Amino acid sequence: MMTAYVHINLRVIDPVIQANLAPRFKVALEEAGGKILHFGPVAEVLEGDDKPLPFAGVFEFPTLTQALEFYNSEKYAPIKAERRQAQQAKMFIVTTD
Repeated sequence: MMTAYVHINLRVIDPVIQANLAPRFKVALEEAGGKILHFGPVAEVLEGDDKPLPFAGVFEFPTLTQALEFYNSEKYAPIKAERRQAQQAKMFIVTTD
């Protein structure tokens, strides 16, 4: 079984929306089998010319399928729409073999 890690790098552009959606995101993520491994400021840039956005998060799911089901779920859809209003973000998934 391949564990999936969703990585997000973001800048908050609407703190009010962000504050309202964060607890709902956490509940929806956990109900889908995910957990937050990290969410907070980027501590240090080690390499690269592109400056990362100020915050980063890593969310773990037991499988890639569960991560994708969560991302594409009806429960997450309204949270995702609000997140896009509250944040400028880059997101991707990596898996273990």
